[in-house]
Amino acid sequence: MTRHAYLFSSHVQRMMVRLLAIILFTSVIANNLLADDVNSDQTPKISLDTAVNKVRAQYADGKVLKTEEQQVGNGKIYVIKMITADSRLLHIRVDAQSGQIIE
Repeated sequence: MTRHAYLFSSHVQRMMVRLLAIILFTSVIANNLLADDVNSDQTPKISLDTAVNKVRAQYADGKVLKTEEQQVGNGKIYVIKMITADSRLLHIRVDAQSGQIIE
């Protein structure tokens, strides 16, 4: 192999290594960005109707006045405004992922 062929071959190899490093770096960054998007927009595991039914079961004497969905951090909660038979106004929060009533 001549000296020129060896230098050219080495130069091409360095360029290929750089190109592969750029492709790898770009794919890692893109994967992380996509993962963040998926995690930040978590689809609720329970519906608002299910949350309302759960609250109605716990506060059978109450009447639901208003419902609302709120973004909290990376998750969502349902806020259910209810009035009880003894005229107490309640704002009950339900975690949309776990279905747990938040105290």
